[in-house]
This record gives sequence, C-alpha cells and structure tokens, in this order.
Amino acid sequence: MKTKLIKRVPNMVAILAFLALLAGNAFAIENSSRIVSPYWQSDSGSYTFIAVSHTSLSGMASQIGVTVNAIQNDSTAFGTAVTFTIQSGNTERIFIARSGHSTVNPTSIPTGKFIQGTTNFKHGHIRIDPIATTPTDVIGDRGSTTLRQNQGLTGAGFRDATMLSFWGAVVVEQNTTGFAMEFIGDMNDSAAAPVFNGANGSVTGPAAP
Repeated sequence: MKTKLIKRVPNMVAILAFLALLAGNAFAIENSSRIVSPYWQSDSGSYTFIAVSHTSLSGMASQIGVTVNAIQNDSTAFGTAVTFTIQSGNTERIFIARSGHSTVNPTSIPTGKFIQGTTNFKHGHIRIDPIATTPTDVIGDRGSTTLRQNQGLTGAGFRDATMLSFWGAVVVEQNTTGFAMEFIGDMNDSAAAPVFNGANGSVTGPAAP
C-alpha cells in the first residue's frame, strides 16, 4: 500500500500542475479590453481569414487601433503580429497563411494584412490587443459633459477594440469549404441582463461586465 501511494504522489502532482496551468491560461486574458478566438490553423492546404469592421456606432472613436496575434498551441507566435488602425465605416482583412502561398499573399491582395509562417500544419488561438493604453477613456469632443454624451460619428468616443465586429473562417482550399470562427469579447459578445424580462438586450463595449 505504501509503495502504491508513493507511486501515485508524482502523478497527482503532475495532474495538479496541469490544472493550475490551464487555469492560469484561461484567466490570463480578460475580455473587457481584448478579444480572443479559440482556434485558427494553417498548413499546405488551408489558411485562416479574419475580417474586422468599424461599425461607426455612437460612442466609438473614429479610429481604433489593434494588434492581432496568431499564437500557436505551444504558446509561440506564428509569424509576426500585425498592427493597424481601422477607420470608421471600414473593414480590414487579415490572412493567416503559409509563406509563398500562390494566391493568398500581399502581392495578390495588397489591401490585406498578413501573418505568414511555415507550410507545416500549425494551429492555436487568436489574441487581439488594443493599441490604446486606456481604451475605455473617451477622446475628442464629449458633447454634453453633464450627460456624458460623445460625438462618436464625428471622431470622439472610445478607442475600445471590443466595440469592433470580428468574424472569420478557417478555409480548406481543396474544395473551398471550412468552418466559422468564434470571437469572444467583441461587440457581438453578449452578457446576461440583470433581469430576464424580455426588455433587456445584450450588454457590449465598455458597459459590458
């Protein structure tokens, strides 16, 4: 019995360490200012496409900057992260693909943003960080300071990346199929209303818990 217990202790320690690591990774990124997507992939026959839109809603600054990182499952970066500023009313496209792709490349798509890496099969998660150090502070003309209003459509508002809209897909090239990506923390990420009476909508942006 004593021998069995001694043998089990290292296994229990390893399991506890693994669970602690998972918990640390899960809470390392909060969605009040950042956006994550749990899966992307790239290899010799597939790539990942992401679009981000500035919907010009009231409360949004006319320019919002973001950095998009493609993190591999071993926590290293797949290629160099892309940093850009998106203008009100515009949509930017990001491609995560192998280097030397015949059609998905900066020459063929000059307006796209590219994260390029090896032709080997790689996968992981997406992390999108705001450029602004204080994204929940209003910049520009606030309008009525008493009512805390702002003129989001004329340039003022929050430089908050979570107010942007993200969508994307992993594309399998052989038959042009694939599957949609999920984004956690963007403007479509809803929160439970205080009272479920049908009168409360989703809570997004800086007001989200």
